[in-house]
Amino acid sequence: MAGDKTAASPPPDAAAFSPEGELFAAVSDRRVQVWRTGGGEIIEGWTDPISAPDDSYSCIACCSVQKKHKKDGNLILVAVGTTNGQVLVLDSTGVIWKNAPHTGKVVSLHFARHGRVLYTAGMDGLICELNSRTGESKDTIKATKKPINSFTLSHDEKFMGVSSKITRLFSVSEKKEILRIPSDVGPVQLMSVSDDGRFLVSHVDNNKEVQVWSCDQDSCTIVSTASLTMQNQPKIVECTRSTSYGDGGIVLAVSKKGVAHVWHLQTLSQNEVLPTKISAKNSLDKKGRIPIISAKLCDTNEDNTVKVHVVFGSPNVLQFKVVELDDTCKDINLVAEYDELAKQDTVSPQERNLEQEAKANSKDAEPVQGKAKKRTSSVLDSTNDTTKEVNPEYNLDEPTMEEKLASLNLLNKSEITEEQPPSLAPPSADSVHVLLKQALRADDHTELLKCLYNRDEKVIVKSVSLLTLADVVKLLKFFVLLIQSRGAKLVCMLPWLQALLCWHMSSIVSQESSLLLLNSLYQLIDARTSTFKSALQLSTTLDYHFSGVSFFPPNGAVFLITAVTQNFSRFLTVKLMRRTLFHR
Repeated sequence: MAGDKTAASPPPDAAAFSPEGELFAAVSDRRVQVWRTGGGEIIEGWTDPISAPDDSYSCIACCSVQKKHKKDGNLILVAVGTTNGQVLVLDSTGVIWKNAPHTGKVVSLHFARHGRVLYTAGMDGLICELNSRTGESKDTIKATKKPINSFTLSHDEKFMGVSSKITRLFSVSEKKEILRIPSDVGPVQLMSVSDDGRFLVSHVDNNKEVQVWSCDQDSCTIVSTASLTMQNQPKIVECTRSTSYGDGGIVLAVSKKGVAHVWHLQTLSQNEVLPTKISAKNSLDKKGRIPIISAKLCDTNEDNTVKVHVVFGSPNVLQFKVVELDDTCKDINLVAEYDELAKQDTVSPQERNLEQEAKANSKDAEPVQGKAKKRTSSVLDSTNDTTKEVNPEYNLDEPTMEEKLASLNLLNKSEITEEQPPSLAPPSADSVHVLLKQALRADDHTELLKCLYNRDEKVIVKSVSLLTLADVVKLLKFFVLLIQSRGAKLVCMLPWLQALLCWHMSSIVSQESSLLLLNSLYQLIDARTSTFKSALQLSTTLDYHFSGVSFFPPNGAVFLITAVTQNFSRFLTVKLMRRTLFHR
């Protein structure tokens, strides 16, 4: 249902913060993207890098790597693992290497040593250490004979936690087992190790508790000290030592319902402690909760405060917050800043099309009719594909077809130039190309429309020719949505579509996903042009009949023209579209 905010958008297939929390990567619908958490903007994106329909994504990791020359900035690396055991690493140029270090599903990925090393864990029980730039294997650890459920690396990169039928703690430098959790606990599904390896947290499947373990490396013993209870099962757990309490720690857990919990433990044996809960909601609907996708502990300070990176929303509309918490256990309720974007992602495609068409119609009718009546929200929020409108049989005050077309500025191109205020300098091809790429990566339909309104042929060709294959696929998706609209938007789209197909046809046909988009585009165009013949016949018949009429009675003329306008305005608009399409 459209009103169910929490179930409208599925979570990403895999998501992860960078080690320092400045980046966030996620894969959803076979699309890999990277965001900068500071501003929330998308900085990189790739469409289905594995290009294997029989394989799927199982995990992801990202990091920022310092280049040789500091003035060149940092290089962003993203690693993805698949269910068939493959590992791919990508940068801004695409896939830089592909390897298959595991015979089964890749369970977890972690960058280390400032991004120079990539650790991988697989269902085959292996932990692999790879060169992140070349994919070359540096070392391999046979951690267990059973499938690995979870793999974690401490923030100081000194300890590794591997959970299987038996959960073990390894030393990274010595590559050997230090401790193990008793087997009677059950198979651990989630775990995290503190920086100094002094304690760890774990979660057993079908359990609503996060277990805290105290580790004594000198005596090689591990003891369960506390159980932290949640209302729902966790999907993410993390822990770090406390700078305020020498014997305590800080534990983070995100539930499967999308609520983050943070516990400030003064001692590791502190059992009865209330968590600080962090949740997010949509301000347009006080009852509509937005799920938290992921969270990460950042800085811990000596004044009992800790900063938490939080990302919430849906894969198409992500929002980032840095929340500073103290040990007062006061709950935090985050409010979405971009409610319109979040709303677009929770309604059905039919409802979104109705809302966009309503906005377009209201804008187009303003020069002729003044203030038009706004469509009520109950109509837009309904789940039906059609809306009921009260139409009088004949309205003598309704504008004619010519006046409607004149309001759209389609009859005379000179009117467009006359009405537009003179600009100091028209946008160049380079500036339009930059704006187009930014709009595509941010999935901003409003900015995309502004770019499409540019009719300069040289600007169009230059902007389209510089697009990458990923941007081409995004633009095709936007065209599929736009071709269902009418009027000026569709007319402006046609030269861009023509240039896109001329410049990138070979790349489009080489990708299965873009071929499907091209097929959808063809079907929509075929459906729109199927009425051209009948519309042309109708127009010719009307021209023939009206050519013999020398005059009209005053009332009869208005009555007849109004009736023709109301019944055949769609066919005449289609005829105008046909002329535009075939004269390009």
